[in-house]
Amino acid sequence: MRLLVKGTAGPLAGELDIPVSKYHAHRALILASLAPGTSRIHGLTDAGHVRHTIAALRSLGTSIRAEGDTFVVEGGPYRPEDGVVSVGSSGTTLYFLTPLACLAEAPVTITGQRYFRRRPIGPLLDALAALGVTAEAPTGCPPISVLPHRPSGGRVSVPGTLSQWISGLLLLAPFATGPSLIEVTGPFNERSYVDLTVSMMRCFGLAVEVGDDGRTFAVEPGQRARPATVTLPPDIGSAAFGIAATALHPSDVLLRGLRTTNAAGTDHPEADLLDVLTRMGVPLLRDPETGFVRVRHDGLRLAPVSVDCRTVPDALPVLSALACHAEGTSVLENVAHVRLKESDRVTAMLQLNRMGARLELRGERLVCHGVESLAAADLSSFNDHRVLMALAVAASRADGESRLTYPNAYRISYPRFLNEMNAVGMSMSVQAPERGARTARTPGTAPGRTAATPVGALVRRWARRRPYGTALVETASEGRPERVVTWRELDERADAAASLLLDLGVEPGEPVAWQLPNWAEFPVLALATARVGALCCPLMPIFREREMSFMLGASRARVLVVAERFRGRDHAAEVAGLLALPDAPKLDHVVVVGGAGPYSTETGTRWHRFEEAVAGRPPERAAIDARGPEPTALAQLLFTSGTSGAPKGVLHRMDALTRAAMMEVRHLGLTEDDRVFVPSPLAHQTGFLYGMWLAMALGVPQVLQPVWDGRAALEALRRWKCTFTQAATPFLGDLLRAVEETGRRPEALRIFVATGAAVPRALAERATRALGATVCGAWGTTETGLGTLAAPGDEEALVWGTDGRALTGVRVRVTDDAGRVLGPGQEGNFEVTGKCLFEGYLDQPEQTAQAMTPDGWYRSGDLAVIDEAGFVRITGRVKDVINRGGEKVPVAEIEQLLHTHPAVADVAIVAMPDERLGERACAYVVATGDLDLAGMRRFLDERRVAKQYWPERLELVGELPRNPAGKVQKFLLRERARRLINNSEVHG
Repeated sequence: MRLLVKGTAGPLAGELDIPVSKYHAHRALILASLAPGTSRIHGLTDAGHVRHTIAALRSLGTSIRAEGDTFVVEGGPYRPEDGVVSVGSSGTTLYFLTPLACLAEAPVTITGQRYFRRRPIGPLLDALAALGVTAEAPTGCPPISVLPHRPSGGRVSVPGTLSQWISGLLLLAPFATGPSLIEVTGPFNERSYVDLTVSMMRCFGLAVEVGDDGRTFAVEPGQRARPATVTLPPDIGSAAFGIAATALHPSDVLLRGLRTTNAAGTDHPEADLLDVLTRMGVPLLRDPETGFVRVRHDGLRLAPVSVDCRTVPDALPVLSALACHAEGTSVLENVAHVRLKESDRVTAMLQLNRMGARLELRGERLVCHGVESLAAADLSSFNDHRVLMALAVAASRADGESRLTYPNAYRISYPRFLNEMNAVGMSMSVQAPERGARTARTPGTAPGRTAATPVGALVRRWARRRPYGTALVETASEGRPERVVTWRELDERADAAASLLLDLGVEPGEPVAWQLPNWAEFPVLALATARVGALCCPLMPIFREREMSFMLGASRARVLVVAERFRGRDHAAEVAGLLALPDAPKLDHVVVVGGAGPYSTETGTRWHRFEEAVAGRPPERAAIDARGPEPTALAQLLFTSGTSGAPKGVLHRMDALTRAAMMEVRHLGLTEDDRVFVPSPLAHQTGFLYGMWLAMALGVPQVLQPVWDGRAALEALRRWKCTFTQAATPFLGDLLRAVEETGRRPEALRIFVATGAAVPRALAERATRALGATVCGAWGTTETGLGTLAAPGDEEALVWGTDGRALTGVRVRVTDDAGRVLGPGQEGNFEVTGKCLFEGYLDQPEQTAQAMTPDGWYRSGDLAVIDEAGFVRITGRVKDVINRGGEKVPVAEIEQLLHTHPAVADVAIVAMPDERLGERACAYVVATGDLDLAGMRRFLDERRVAKQYWPERLELVGELPRNPAGKVQKFLLRERARRLINNSEVHG
């Protein structure tokens, strides 16, 4: 379900009914439960957090009933009903009742909603232990077991991080058997909330002596709470959202229940917010007829402000929404502790940048630059009531319709929020998902970038619209200087390269092969190939003669483009040697990038220097345009890694590639303001499709990194202000290390999509915090493109440790071995279907048929679980593959090669865990002669196998474990490898 918010054009008019303060309600109800006798609390509230407090108190045996507009509370000893007390989703209830549970007559276990199991409560537990309370939480988070025993009192130090910790201790201290002194250490955040606790305690006859510095609290022992009658004031925290709405639109709105226009008129802990809003220019006026506050104006020019969030921490979401529209830069200071609330509220509000805002997190400061307008976007509320309401108010000023997750989160604190906003003229509604839908939100294709438009035509469009805008950057590497190419230059160079391909006789539908690093020539050649209707057939730079011979032969490419030298290898010489072999693939032309020549022509192959062949060449535009492909024409031939035998050539259509790229654009909310960083090899589908192709289709700069290095990547991201990147998980780990080692981070980076291997949860969490960017897990294959992907608006609890959710246009399922579809939470064979599936394997109809189910789903070979929310978790692999940092090791092929070694009687290669790459290859060998790891690797080197495919550990065994049918039981070997790694780490 989503909360839909449409931009509001007209003025707001009417009344907003402000609810009573939940802060007063929490404290009054809890103190009344401690006071033997009858207390009356005037002012009912149905806020979710308060309902959780009432339910928890009732679980402890307290009688609470409603009479008219009054809560009637019968206080007395806590007599738990069943020993388990749930605080629901209320942090206040958790922090207040955990200390007080020791006053119960029986043991109590404090629990709450599932995500509370990650909420740290260690500092509070330490302080309770110092007061003589026995409370245990093995993980430092709920659930918490509390034994019945009155506290002994004592001197306690507690961090001032969260006021609720301090308030919880203060509520307990009067019932100790000895005096208590509570001292606040470090920064004291949210002091006004503690002041309210002390004030409310005094209403119920409990004495607290506050030190002159306001940081020490002396409490005498053996006190007895007495019943009281309390009237709850209006809730300024809820009123803030109504005031914010009236500030963003011309308004004439009465805030019924709110009688004060400044902080002096109330003891509400958020009262300072009224003064902040007044400084921003919001006209808070006292209505003479009703005595309530009214906001009336024909349009405001909001002023920027500087606010210390220690005084109004819960106001950060709404203030950041308003600051986006201020004329200047607002600064929200001391925001670190705000990140410990219901969600990381700072990260949550940075989503405003997806709407066109300009928010920056600088240490403990959130800097908000005012902008002219916002655009609609799909956002996450993180199941946080204040985040949801603040983003909804901001979206009411945006152009278009925005959608927010967890649409009912507002009920926690302001149950009538939706009705109240609509009543004064805003447009907010909850939309249920389509029946049976398990896919992501509907993205579609960006305006002007339909899948029916060939990418070559799109680049021509950008060249006309912004000829001098940056199209691509090749960062400096290995003696090559940094190169910047404009859209006009890219368009012209692609035409020159296309003319060269025509001169070389390239026909429509014919593959053009190239083995190039992430150099500027790669996108030029991809565009040129697409423009003449040929197939792009990129080959990974790591491939050596063995892989090159097979793929060139299988593709029957007649034209090959190679780098002369890259990373210490002479590719031109390797190709020349390959062509001299008896069974060499047939090549008519080899084009060398960066070479000086001359090259051998003895084999009949013609050699060309790329620079000479395209320099000054007038484009044959008429001939090129005449060859322009249909959208449904084949455009790409990309070889798999050969995980189940020989590599297979995967064929994709032009429209499928563009559709796949634009599906990710919409899923992630990318715009023409983004900049794409491409560290993944362009010859891999990740770099090719979700780096280069996506950037060209979207019309944004792409920044290419030819040689991976974490620190160089960090500098490139910073220098070119890149906002998006997609790369394998090890790239994320290396970038994170660079940030942690240098203390600098890529400030513009918003999204890092990690592919190739599941992102460990701990890495995702660290990277999210350190990079200040959203880390999105994903799953995809060469055959399908991305099938599942997380998004910035998704809940972190669901995203971290999963492979995301299905993109719209993609369907996913798990089946048993009989083909029956399994339900949520059940492990099975992971299958996917959609509009971006491959057309088939080159010249392998039987393999194509085997890869597809009878009803048109692709069999991934992976095992997976899909949860109720549609998030996918890959749990294993049916196919015998090793995922080395996103590169799949062709196990079967390497095993077959090793079987030809004279000292190898039997061999099995399995994955062993690796912290950086995820997995490395371990070879278990039954040897008949001398064999060591170096010798085995020399053997593979002589056969020109890519080094990334070599086993990195050798274990000699007497025999391989096999089942009765004779099949090697690799799961046993994988477990052995895991133990070997664990033992080496322990003893290393």
